[in-house]
Amino acid sequence: MQIENSGVGRILRQLRWVLYPRRCPFCDRVLGSVSACPDCKEELETLRRRPTFRLARERHYIKNLEGAAAPYRYAGCVRRGVLRAKFQAAPWAADELGVEMARLLFGSEVRMRGFGPEVETVPGLAIGYNCVVPVPASSRVRGYNVPERMARSVARAVGVPLEPRLLVRARSGKRQEGLSFDERLVNVSGAFCVTDPERVAGKRILLVDDVITTGATVTACTQALLAAGAESVFAVALATVELDAPRSPTEAILENSEEDF
Repeated sequence: MQIENSGVGRILRQLRWVLYPRRCPFCDRVLGSVSACPDCKEELETLRRRPTFRLARERHYIKNLEGAAAPYRYAGCVRRGVLRAKFQAAPWAADELGVEMARLLFGSEVRMRGFGPEVETVPGLAIGYNCVVPVPASSRVRGYNVPERMARSVARAVGVPLEPRLLVRARSGKRQEGLSFDERLVNVSGAFCVTDPERVAGKRILLVDDVITTGATVTACTQALLAAGAESVFAVALATVELDAPRSPTEAILENSEEDF
């Protein structure tokens, strides 16, 4: 049993909340045992994607995926929350964002336990998937992988195993920010590989990322998983960049000056 999910892990989490009070991932306000931040509620509502969370294929490159979904637009406090998780040494923020993904995308109930939120498994969801796989970290410098931290709550909500080591980076690449659509596709082509094809073969996989921009990264991950024998891949993220109009394949996409590949 992993320490994080054991009785010892729960005690350590409670001690952490005492020493380092729980904060809102979106605005950094101290929340304690309050389940949701009242200061961010109104802005989060404006950033919700409607009428559906699914990404339109004509606006994103999600070739070979069964589909993709994200509950928020990548702007405002949602963008700040992702950047906090990625660049401010805040793994707790990634955990909180994963809870938000599980709640919105899968309808999971969120309960406060040990001063922190935990999601409940939603009956029946496991029928559609066999495992959850996070997009691999772009660098080891951070010390933790944001999509993996987010994927923990997603896996718990769906009721299937989290497989954080099945998909790895075969090579590094440039930062995606500032690259054109064509350059992004080239940048991630062949960048991922599966470590154990036998554990992928025939599986219906739920792929988790923090943000989907053009879809190039989740598509590259999907290509690696399908090549290893996966039956299907559906991608989810907390947020997506919604471009106002279709871009030229050679036009630079500047969604975030701090985002890395």
